[in-house]
Amino acid sequence: MIAWGVCAVLAGLLLRLRTAPDVDLWLHLRIGRSLRDGEWFGTLPDPLSALADRPYVPTQWLAQVGMSVVDDVAGVTGLHAVRALLLVALAALLAATARRWAGPLAAVVVATAALVATSAAWGERPQLLGLVLAAWSLHLWAGTLVDGRPRWSLLAVAWLWSAVHGSWPLGVGFGVLVLLALALALAPRPAPVQWGRLVVLLAGTALVPVLGPLGPRALVEPFAVGMAARSTVNEWKPPAPGNPLLLLVLLLALVVLVRLVRARRLDLPSLLLAGAGVVLAASSVRTIAVGALLVAPALARTLRAGAAPARRERLPGLVVAGVFLLVPGVVLGGPEAGPLPRTVGAAVERLPAGTPTVVDAYASGWVLWAHPQVRVLRDLRAEVYSPATAAAYETFSATGPGWEAYADEHGVDAVLTRVGEPLDRGLSGAAGWSRAAGEGEWVLWRRG
Repeated sequence: MIAWGVCAVLAGLLLRLRTAPDVDLWLHLRIGRSLRDGEWFGTLPDPLSALADRPYVPTQWLAQVGMSVVDDVAGVTGLHAVRALLLVALAALLAATARRWAGPLAAVVVATAALVATSAAWGERPQLLGLVLAAWSLHLWAGTLVDGRPRWSLLAVAWLWSAVHGSWPLGVGFGVLVLLALALALAPRPAPVQWGRLVVLLAGTALVPVLGPLGPRALVEPFAVGMAARSTVNEWKPPAPGNPLLLLVLLLALVVLVRLVRARRLDLPSLLLAGAGVVLAASSVRTIAVGALLVAPALARTLRAGAAPARRERLPGLVVAGVFLLVPGVVLGGPEAGPLPRTVGAAVERLPAGTPTVVDAYASGWVLWAHPQVRVLRDLRAEVYSPATAAAYETFSATGPGWEAYADEHGVDAVLTRVGEPLDRGLSGAAGWSRAAGEGEWVLWRRG
């Protein structure tokens, strides 16, 4: 009970550090509403952004529709409740996976450390649901690592995962790691390993997404998104060496290595899982959380004190989970407002329908959601802009050479930016532009 309490306290404190909803939330709500209204994507012109020159494929369609429904019923508070439940599920899955090898207390400790390392992915967005499904997939594959038998429910998990988030290929990667771990395991090794069925299962998890509405495009689109985002989106870039969550994953991996050295035991599966976790954590900010998922079972394997879990072990976790949902700031009292102050938001609302508007990336999703009459030039979907289009827009945003001609070429009549940003400074001295509204860190400029 105490260990689960510590887990809940840490999770609650980390959630309370978030003073605003996730910047991507509003874009997902807008897309979800469009999908519910029968508006599909995948063609041009793009219904949301004026500059998009590549079709948007809604790889997160089920999560976006679900988020829109929850928002209609219970608002952002309802989305906070869903997030809290997903965090409870994530902690439970981490503990259940660790429990395959470790004792009850050790499993909770491992789960708590790994859960904290995933905290950058706790926003109100499909990514969190994808992370929970990743933990579920890893839990099932971990069972295979114990007894060598296939878990056919992985096919259902893979299909659901492909409908809610583009990270689903990681589940195929988990399967490859487990098969390698089984091949490398010295002792104890499950016997007999059902290699034929496991290979069929692995292939099935890679192909089952084609049964969704995206068809074969579901197999390639996650990679296209990744390649487009890696060069422009910070969370797709490698984390700074001092990133605390990266350091936590590295520390857990180091503990795995130290424990194996002290025990004078060569456990290749543990080293494989921990190594893969470190590689993922170091490759990008958004995959630190996935790296933590992999390091957790590696650490649990070094604690080998497990036995069959008893039903009574679930009670403390359930009690603490119930309390966690009632903590102020977790569900009730969480941040709900959009980024724009009242006067600036009102000025944006008064813009004529279809006005070509440049919007700071942080507010673009909110404008698309709360002010759908505005024609935003560019939003947060990096994959719908070709490199040339993205580069030209970045030059304009930095008021680089030819930025005023760019505004004329695209008929830009309004610019929503932050005070002190290059566009704010540039427009203050540009002919034909005036401040329409300003409050706090935001300002709206109008032409004419």
